[in-house]
Amino acid sequence: MKALITGISGRVGPNLAREMMRRGYEIRGLVMPNDPQAEKAERLGVEILEADIADAERVRAAVDGVDVVLHQAAQIPQGQSTSERMLDVNTRATMSLLEGALSSRRPLKRFLLASTYQTYNPFVTAPVSFDEDTPQKPIDIYALTKLLSEEICMTYMREYGIPVTILRYSSIKAANEVLGMLKPAWLNYFIEMTLSKNRIPWFGAEHIEETKAIMSDALLTPDAVCAVSDGQGRPWRLVVQDLRDTVAGTVLALESEAAIGEAFDMTGPPPITYACAARLLADATGRPYRQVTMPFYRGASASNEKARVRLGYNPQYSFDKMVETALAHQRGEPIDQIPN
Repeated sequence: MKALITGISGRVGPNLAREMMRRGYEIRGLVMPNDPQAEKAERLGVEILEADIADAERVRAAVDGVDVVLHQAAQIPQGQSTSERMLDVNTRATMSLLEGALSSRRPLKRFLLASTYQTYNPFVTAPVSFDEDTPQKPIDIYALTKLLSEEICMTYMREYGIPVTILRYSSIKAANEVLGMLKPAWLNYFIEMTLSKNRIPWFGAEHIEETKAIMSDALLTPDAVCAVSDGQGRPWRLVVQDLRDTVAGTVLALESEAAIGEAFDMTGPPPITYACAARLLADATGRPYRQVTMPFYRGASASNEKARVRLGYNPQYSFDKMVETALAHQRGEPIDQIPN
């Protein structure tokens, strides 16, 4: 069986390709022209096609002759890119792939879309847990483009019978990314992001100046590990999933008839508190442990119960195991993933 993986040079793509090749799939990978990360996929020996993901004609052509499509490519941070470009990359490309499936010489057996739990708006100051029945209310352009892609997929299934599945991932981390988490700059990135481009602050306008002052103080110890809680002492919850669980869940969804026409919150084990995660990182790296009190709470997550029951999904890698793998990678030992 032949599979097309878009975004094969990213975080999930090469690991997904490697696992699928172990299972007997023939892989075609789509990469951007001059992609410096393309060698990760090339080393696997897969067929590589170069195309700007927004180039509709070339993207449609990439689908010809494959049995399944796993659409992993996306633009996540907007940066200096326009909203129109993000729409082209994250949404219009989805339609181009589906149009390619309609004209392919081989009927498409499965189409998997990598979406995000951000379509629920996790940037809320309450300890909520979303499930697949939660209303989706995007609060930024990225989440909007993913929700639009979800609707496009479902419409093509209703109109043309293309068997689609939607996977809503949370924050995925590879081994080389784990040990640098929870630094003040890492935390400040999200704060600054909420204030850019005249956005309405996700955590409430009344907290802007107080939050800026807290982060300015935290940034004085740039290598610290931040254990964050709110003013009532409630520790923030860290929603993160291991790359290996992501791959395992994606393959389960690909090979399950029960996944057709469904959306799944493909998240990791239960969230860990920032305090516990910070202690693990501090002990592992020797970085200073620092308590940070914010004037608001953050800890929304998504339940993977539907994926557990219907697909047999069972995420294995809690945060402590992620740290163990990251330390092994740091020591130069072989690990069971391709780092990002």
